[in-house]
Amino acid sequence: MTDSKIKERAVLWEDRIPGGCHASFRLGRGQGLRLTAQGADANASVLLFHDDDRSERYNMADTLKAQHTATLCAGHALMSDMGRVLAALSAESVSDHDPLCGVASRADIERQFGVKGFGQARNAMHRNGQDGLLIELAKWGLGREDLAAPINFFSALSIGDEGQVALRTGHARPGDFVELTAVLNLLCVISTAPHPLTRQTVYAPADVHVATYAKGVRIDACAKFCAENGRAFANSYRYLGE
Repeated sequence: MTDSKIKERAVLWEDRIPGGCHASFRLGRGQGLRLTAQGADANASVLLFHDDDRSERYNMADTLKAQHTATLCAGHALMSDMGRVLAALSAESVSDHDPLCGVASRADIERQFGVKGFGQARNAMHRNGQDGLLIELAKWGLGREDLAAPINFFSALSIGDEGQVALRTGHARPGDFVELTAVLNLLCVISTAPHPLTRQTVYAPADVHVATYAKGVRIDACAKFCAENGRAFANSYRYLGE
């Protein structure tokens, strides 16, 4: 779907998550979620939970294994640990999103940028993704045991000849977007703190714009991507009684 057609759909609500901050919200079945980078090298670490039973959540290992991939892009399904599709990656302007590296901890940020707390810097403090996600999880009765490897949207990895892993610089540009279509009712948890492998030396993570749509982008291609996807979609629709 083209960018212009996406913009024609009815927007339910939209907001801006400042760089380094965090947010969480519900997304109904069939609705769309669009994330748009507001600056270069943005990062959006996203966790997804089935909102009707939050013990079911996005599972990185099953998602990658079933689709024979180490990166995520439009056409891929985001699977739960119950063999169901939670959401589909339905549109994007930048690809190769990182599902492997997890989220930056306080130690990661302090090592890269130094210590700058609220008492010293107020809202310009150095926030980390791990604490941000935990704060949001607590708002919904979830805790540290529910913190899993997120999808790092807008961040892509480079693999060296000897297996070295590094973060690509200049991968995402202002205005780049990715969109999900919810297959089940979702709880979405997001941090815009820097990626754990960031090579930036100044703490200035980009903002991310969030928009939700009454109707998501069609996901037929995701269901047909591979046989495993077809079975996972069938499991979701069987759960829904469809």
